[in-house]
Amino acid sequence: MFSREILLKNNVPLLHLKRKDNLFREDQKAVNLYYLMEGEIKIYNTDSEGKEFLINKVTDCMFLGEPPFLLGERYPANAVIASETAELFSFNDALFQKFMLDNPEGLIVFTRSIARKAYEKTLKLKSIVHLNPHERILNFLKMHKVSAGIEPDTKTVINITRKEMANSTGLAVETVIRAVKKMERENKLELINHKIFY
Repeated sequence: MFSREILLKNNVPLLHLKRKDNLFREDQKAVNLYYLMEGEIKIYNTDSEGKEFLINKVTDCMFLGEPPFLLGERYPANAVIASETAELFSFNDALFQKFMLDNPEGLIVFTRSIARKAYEKTLKLKSIVHLNPHERILNFLKMHKVSAGIEPDTKTVINITRKEMANSTGLAVETVIRAVKKMERENKLELINHKIFY
């Protein structure tokens, strides 16, 4: 989306973080917007029993924390570095406004990325509320491919654990395991070395 050069040229601070570093916590005031240049960040909530609910995995060249930052609200989830290292650019409000005014083409790209996320979250919510476990899993796999930039008809290895899939779909891990095995028997997906190929 944005090159390292243009961000550095506009004096956007670059952060270097490592695995398990917290970027932000749920209910913390959103004073920064982040752009992940390299790495992976896990966005999640925890319930009262400490169970994690995976909301999203953010990868290279993606923004995170846009809605609470733009609205001056609190982060609705936790963000932790999932890769060995991560490089992020950090915008405060004044810097973000100046950057977008100086780079108006970036504002269009930014707006479309927010619209894409809102659309995907609507589909995810619809899936959790209305679909049976098999349909939820298939919907999750389709959305995962779209968010990774993979064409819907292209088969690929899905690098998501059964636990992460369960957390994202609102299903129990055991339900995901049983459903995936049944879907393999029905030729809806393949398992290669315990990885889902879809």
